[in-house]
Amino acid sequence: MRIVAVALLVVVVSPALAQTVPPSAAVPAEARPAKTQDQVKAADDYTLPVQPRGRYSYAPVDEGFLRLDHKDGDVALCKPGSSGWSCEAVEDKTAAARQKEQADNEKALAALRDDIAGLKKDIAALRPPSSPPPPHPVPPDTVPPSEETGSITLKQDIARARGFISDTWQRLVTMIENMRKDMIRKGTDTDLSRT
Repeated sequence: MRIVAVALLVVVVSPALAQTVPPSAAVPAEARPAKTQDQVKAADDYTLPVQPRGRYSYAPVDEGFLRLDHKDGDVALCKPGSSGWSCEAVEDKTAAARQKEQADNEKALAALRDDIAGLKKDIAALRPPSSPPPPHPVPPDTVPPSEETGSITLKQDIARARGFISDTWQRLVTMIENMRKDMIRKGTDTDLSRT
């Protein structure tokens, strides 16, 4: 019976052991390429080796081996016993904690929803009754001037408009006069060049 258990252990562990290189087959240090910082592993690096193909992989632990099921995600502890090797499922202690946390979160979410509903009712009670919208404002051109300020600002606006029109007219007249003088001068220059 023990021979069968040992043979089973060798068959199970052999894919993981096949990945390690025996010391006799090791390449000399000078023939190996230099390792980069990403390739150097620390002594306390507990990452699993590359998983072999297949449904299960095994990792050594103090009590025996952990069997990792790649299909279902289950973990079992395999250890030798009086009747041979046996694998027992490892209890997931975090599942109960996750369920309790989820229940607590749902309670807190329900309490927050109740608080929001109550606050919406309070806000609705504080708002004054809706009144009709205010009339559209009248554009400034159609507003009649008031007795005190309207006539003063209107007179100032008219005076500014007259000054602007007068300045624009003077600039236009000056520009036309300058163009006329330039045309006359160019005409005399061409006449002189012909003679």
